Amino acid sequence: MSIAVQFPDGSVRDIPGQLRQIDDDSLPNHPLRFEQVPLNCDSRWLYYRSGKGWFARPRHGHLAAFRPAVDEWWRSIDAMADSEETKPGRWESAA
Repeated sequence: MSIAVQFPDGSVRDIPGQLRQIDDDSLPNHPLRFEQVPLNCDSRWLYYRSGKGWFARPRHGHLAAFRPAVDEWWRSIDAMADSEETKPGRWESAA
């Protein structure tokens, strides 16, 4: 699925889209409703809705593909540390 998005130079391009559920608490017993929105997967453009149309604007800042590695939280707790005698050997299984 693609969705038409207008860019700052006036051009309209088809951008990959997805269906997103519309949250409507005023209609609890009605079937779910969805809308088609562009995927924000381009590192150069941010897509936003204005009125009934979708527009693109340049992104500012940087995107990171992965979050930085987080230290294992239990390493700082002495009681959680492995003792030398219970650590698996080089060829032993931990199970």
